[in-house]
Amino acid sequence: MAEREPDPKAPPGLHLLSAFLAMETTDTVLSLARECGGGKITDEVQTFICNECLDFSIGKGNEYMKKFLKKIITEVESRNGYVLDDLYEEYVPYMTSSKDFNLFKETGRVLKRISFLFLADCVELSSCPSSRTLVVQLQCSLNMLEGDTGCSIWPSSLFLSELILSFPHIFSGKSCFEVGSGVGLVGICLAHVKASKVMLSDGDLSTLANMKFNLEMNHINTETDLLETSTENPKSVKCIHLPWESASEKELQEFIPEIILGADVIYDPSCLPHLIRLLAILLNKKKSCDKNQEGSSRNSSTEVICADGKVNSASQGQVLNAHDSDSSSSHAYDIHITGVNNAASLGSRTDPVAYIASVIRNIDTFNHFLALADQADLTITDLTSTLRPLDLLPYMKSYDRSSIRLFTVTSKLFMHWLFLFSPKRGWFLLRPSLQFSCEMGDQKQEEIEVIHSWSAPRSLSTSLMYSFAQRDDIEVLDEPLYGTFLNATGVERPYREELLSKMECNGNRVVKEIIYGPGGKKYRFCKHIAKQRVPGLPSDLLQKGKHFILIRNPLAVLPSFDKVVPPSILELGLGELVSIYSELCALGKPPPVIDAADLQQNPEATLRGLCEDLNIPFQTAMLRWEAGPKPIDGLWAPWWYKSVHNSTCFTPTRKYPRAFPFSFYDLLEQSLPFYNMLRRHVRHTSSLLKSPLPVPDLPVPENEKLLAWVGDEIVPRESAKVSVFDSVVQGGDAVWEGLRVYSGKIFKLEEHLDRMFDSAKALAFNNVPTRDEIKEAIFRTLNANGMFDNTHIRLTLTRGKKVTSGMSPAFNLYGCTLIVLPEWKPPVYDNVSGITLVTATTRRNSPNNLDSKIHHNNLLNNILAKVEGNNASAGDAIMLDKDGYVSETNATNIFLVKKGRVLTPHADYCLPGITRQTVMQLVVKEKFVLEERRISLSEFHTADEVWTTGTMGELSPVVNIDGRIIGDGKVGPVTRRLQHAYKKLTEDSGVPIPTNNES
Repeated sequence: MAEREPDPKAPPGLHLLSAFLAMETTDTVLSLARECGGGKITDEVQTFICNECLDFSIGKGNEYMKKFLKKIITEVESRNGYVLDDLYEEYVPYMTSSKDFNLFKETGRVLKRISFLFLADCVELSSCPSSRTLVVQLQCSLNMLEGDTGCSIWPSSLFLSELILSFPHIFSGKSCFEVGSGVGLVGICLAHVKASKVMLSDGDLSTLANMKFNLEMNHINTETDLLETSTENPKSVKCIHLPWESASEKELQEFIPEIILGADVIYDPSCLPHLIRLLAILLNKKKSCDKNQEGSSRNSSTEVICADGKVNSASQGQVLNAHDSDSSSSHAYDIHITGVNNAASLGSRTDPVAYIASVIRNIDTFNHFLALADQADLTITDLTSTLRPLDLLPYMKSYDRSSIRLFTVTSKLFMHWLFLFSPKRGWFLLRPSLQFSCEMGDQKQEEIEVIHSWSAPRSLSTSLMYSFAQRDDIEVLDEPLYGTFLNATGVERPYREELLSKMECNGNRVVKEIIYGPGGKKYRFCKHIAKQRVPGLPSDLLQKGKHFILIRNPLAVLPSFDKVVPPSILELGLGELVSIYSELCALGKPPPVIDAADLQQNPEATLRGLCEDLNIPFQTAMLRWEAGPKPIDGLWAPWWYKSVHNSTCFTPTRKYPRAFPFSFYDLLEQSLPFYNMLRRHVRHTSSLLKSPLPVPDLPVPENEKLLAWVGDEIVPRESAKVSVFDSVVQGGDAVWEGLRVYSGKIFKLEEHLDRMFDSAKALAFNNVPTRDEIKEAIFRTLNANGMFDNTHIRLTLTRGKKVTSGMSPAFNLYGCTLIVLPEWKPPVYDNVSGITLVTATTRRNSPNNLDSKIHHNNLLNNILAKVEGNNASAGDAIMLDKDGYVSETNATNIFLVKKGRVLTPHADYCLPGITRQTVMQLVVKEKFVLEERRISLSEFHTADEVWTTGTMGELSPVVNIDGRIIGDGKVGPVTRRLQHAYKKLTEDSGVPIPTNNES
């Protein structure tokens, strides 16, 4: 473990350095870099990164460094900043073929450095060095970095390491045994606080070898013979291979630990019997007092014995909160575990105790662990809220301390209590915060877990209730709030009086005594109709329990709805379902949403997914039930449940729907937006036309929530739609422009609007919005999104909606449709390293067919060319004219440099781009010779430099065309010079975006 002086100028700089060395997610490191620069990555921050971060080698050729450098460079360039040459130079080695990285990835490892940062008030801790910074070097395998997940050390290991350093007196001079040691982080921390003997365990030989390497790298010697005690080096670390399932009782009792530690060891049900057996042996008091006293000798030297168990990434830690609430200063408690009948022996010696830190990912696995522990006469105590470490890893955003629970494990043969010593209060008994012992059997009735189903009527909610009722671990309540609803609203039902006389109608009592009252099974399923959640119900209704939402398309609901009551937006209750969903999300409990159509089409997959979301085991019994009425039915069943009483399972819906009653057409229009909003959150969707697909990641995640202008209003992303009667849908009949926003200004706005109006006039559009109307729509949309920089706008004007489908513009009687779609979007091409191009077989339009000077939406020939480019893994595809000369790419104009002369094709077959014209003007301004003529493909193959131009990509260098390297394969000097000139132009010109802040 090494020490490093913190940066005296800026703590954010120390956090940035620490996050980089720990290989936190690149987004985290970027955010810390912005914090250092007051909101942006300044030249000073780049210098700090080069001088303080990059001089630490974390493994040449690894993907983390490549991704980090690329994101830093992209971030600076996208904000029109200046990237230091040093950063470019650091990035150069990573611009090799993917083959080199893949070869390295198979066997490579990376070096992380975990920095523990002590605050000024921690200097009295024996674990705190004079620099207040401790750095642990850890070699980790590269596969731990897949997906840019950040720190590869499991959170529980970090938690225990913080605890050891927070409370060194607990571990100093103690013999410790770690069940599963992973990379060895906890063992290194124990060595630092001078534990007398530390045994680390892992059953994987390669992990064991890596752990030994990490120990030696942190200046701890290693040996391999565990039983060689007479000649052992007191400062050495002894490592052996010891899988849990093969460890013998005799072998384990040789270790004689006072403290057993484990991190995230409660994860695999098949390993739990071996883990419990190991704990039972180590906690057993069969060892002699002599051995026990030997194990608790307080020498200052450290012996670390690595014994490897089963879990790859586990750490140990025993931990108690060390601050006295009665004291104004921070005094650590002395902690002892002793028998209650022997209080006089406090501090003289301790019985063995295990401290397990774990994230509970599966409650059934954890309950299995508790049951096995009870059979082995072990007591489990939860000390999570009592024993908390100092925050020594403030820079680690991927480390979620709140998700980790801390348990002690002790032998029931010896009643263990925790006694703390406070300088002000003396010795006092600490009652454990929660006891997970099987001795609590009498209380299990009160620990029932409530599952709430919220739905609208006629949504298969009763079938789903019957499905859950088939489980052997659940009891069911059919609409327990129905009486409360009728009593509060006064609505009429044929069974109203009977129901009010037989059901509890007081909402408070229903929630507290019936819904959350005691029960005889593990779970309680409550079927709720959303509209029955009337005002005044206790907040516990949503705050407690597990909730999910069942929806059904109103198109399927309405045809049968009016058999008992007339339908209305209130009776459907979809608005209340949206409200329930929103409130649960605000509580941090976003509920799963399932669609009745999925239940009918694939009931097993849908139920399995729902059970997984609810964290309960699926039971196949849920797929079938007996026909006929059920004892669990509400008394309203004769009016509503006749069809479901004839069923025995979820059955597919009819192939063709019944005729829709068009008297409900307005109600359908009112209710569909609520249904569609909830349907976006369904885990699995199904339809006639497509198979379920996973939700894709967006190129820029911030664009998940944005506002667009459609027609004459601003709408959310998912509502930004045009009519199926619109000309752009019927025939691609529209014109468009791409705009870019730089520092509060729209670049070349007037020129783009000129071209849009010319295109609309060429296509004979009628009722076109005015220039001021279009500009106002753009300004309003940008203000609503808060988009004033690094933004691209797709501006579209369609011929408008038709009165009937067909080709004729005579059907367009509604006027044009305007679409303003802004997105956070940096340039879409790699303008630092360059792109590759291939030549497409698809030819560019001739003016004989469709004049390219009309910037229209009918882009199929460009799309076909782009398909060819995608198939060749190229950035774009070059398109030729009818005579075989180069016209442009599928998306951009193109330039070349040959012997100092700049050439670009005539705009006869290509769009005369606005960025193209701007760059041509810059070429002349920069005193280069400009030539516009026909250019053959071979001239591009042999050019000195090539670049493309477009609003979305700006100036993009081309380094390879059809397998030919352009120039020396790097960005050329002319390209670089024009890139800087273009950047300067975007900074100095553009139409300002008006805001309410203007005077």
